[in-house]
Amino acid sequence: MENYHVIELVGEGSFGKVYKARRKKSAQIVAIKFIVKHGKTEKDIHNLRQEIEILRSLEHPNIIQMLDSFETPSEFCVVTEFAQGELFEILEDDKSLTEPTVQLIAKQLVKALGYLHSNRIIHRDMKPQNILICQNSQVKLCDFGFARLMSHNTMVLTSIKGTPLYMAPELVQEKAYNHTVDLWSLGVILYELYVGQPPFYTNSIYKLITHIVNDPVKFPSGISPEFRSFLEGLLNKRPNARLNWPDLLNHPFVHDPNPEPFEKLKPFNKNEASRKARNAPGGVQNTQQRAPSGVRASQNGGVRASQTLGVRASRDVGGEQGMAATVRVVASGGSQSLGAADALVQTSEGVAALLGDRKALGVVLEALRGLSSPDALTALRILTRVVNVHDVGTLPALTSAITPALAATVRNCLTASPPCPESLANALLIVRKAAAAEFDARQHGGFGAQSSSPVLASYGGIGGLLQLCEEALRYQKDKDGMVRAAAVAVTADTLEWAMAGQCG
Repeated sequence: MENYHVIELVGEGSFGKVYKARRKKSAQIVAIKFIVKHGKTEKDIHNLRQEIEILRSLEHPNIIQMLDSFETPSEFCVVTEFAQGELFEILEDDKSLTEPTVQLIAKQLVKALGYLHSNRIIHRDMKPQNILICQNSQVKLCDFGFARLMSHNTMVLTSIKGTPLYMAPELVQEKAYNHTVDLWSLGVILYELYVGQPPFYTNSIYKLITHIVNDPVKFPSGISPEFRSFLEGLLNKRPNARLNWPDLLNHPFVHDPNPEPFEKLKPFNKNEASRKARNAPGGVQNTQQRAPSGVRASQNGGVRASQTLGVRASRDVGGEQGMAATVRVVASGGSQSLGAADALVQTSEGVAALLGDRKALGVVLEALRGLSSPDALTALRILTRVVNVHDVGTLPALTSAITPALAATVRNCLTASPPCPESLANALLIVRKAAAAEFDARQHGGFGAQSSSPVLASYGGIGGLLQLCEEALRYQKDKDGMVRAAAVAVTADTLEWAMAGQCG
């Protein structure tokens, strides 16, 4: 640190702090990210090292450049170039962009992705929060925490990473995927920049997945044939039919035989009139309406994008003191409890804190009694996040506390009046994830000599869980088919689990 002079704090959250600084020898303005190791799981540490190593290997004008990095026993320090603005800030204004401005951004993002994919790297978390904009309008792609270096033997991956709103159909269906998931996400981002909202959005994660998989994209009228063709190519639900390299670079919308130097481009003006909402007939409008808060909260967790490498400054949770205070808010059982819990579980540290406080966790589980109420749906979303970021250390608390509550919720939903199919489907999907978490832990010795299954015990063993799924398959109030789809998925996974001899 003796080579840098810190100017000011520009971002802070539970992942660390980011400072604007100046190199003493060159006077170059940089961003320095400090990430404390304390409280992080081995998986978190591995992901951080992976992000650093991937970023270290990259050198492209449209990718944030890492200048230096070092690690101490207590923290990581990463030095990158400093980028002033964020694409997310434009969307925060609830406005849209003109087609020429979207085209300018598209050309640069295509170049960045072309560079990544040619080096066999999938970003896997393309979204506006991970795109920075310099004062000269140069676009910079950042946050490689979910990036994956593909081997030379295969281009197919199966692990799910990224933000649901921008996920490709094959990702939300948990199918094998390749680099074309980044191209779908690019299409969603460009669509959102122009229209003012993404092509698919809803308060329900399950319905969002259904829309992404099944519904056609409604393209706005008034756009050029080239822009529509480009979006249609990117937002193709069939990965093999998606616009791909090298045709992507040569598409008329982004082809740039004589690229203009960045310093000659007109800077973005957040207040310019061209970004006011524009009505567009034909079923889709350029609008100031943003995606509903339920979906935005689930993808951003009440956390705003900050400087490079994806450090996020939480609006509600920051550091150990802030996390402890948030746990107390949750445990109070007041009107702000579930909102605080929703913000808390956006990090693995927050999940551990929630699981470590029985009173706070009890408040979330109590909300499940509302079945179809907004609070119950929020609680289910929180539990989904808890299961998604589990580790071996938190798994016993997860299975002993959460699984029985989910079992009761599923049983109550089956006979509830009025019916609550969305809660039932969401609860079944969380059961599926909890079972998969336990299965994974057993494969890695996470349960030691324990032979019985806490997850299955809540349902009376494997037979009890399968019987419950059979009842769900006969559920009469399932107009959208969401309960049936969830029950089929749980049944298939449970049978596979049993065949693998992991049920106890």
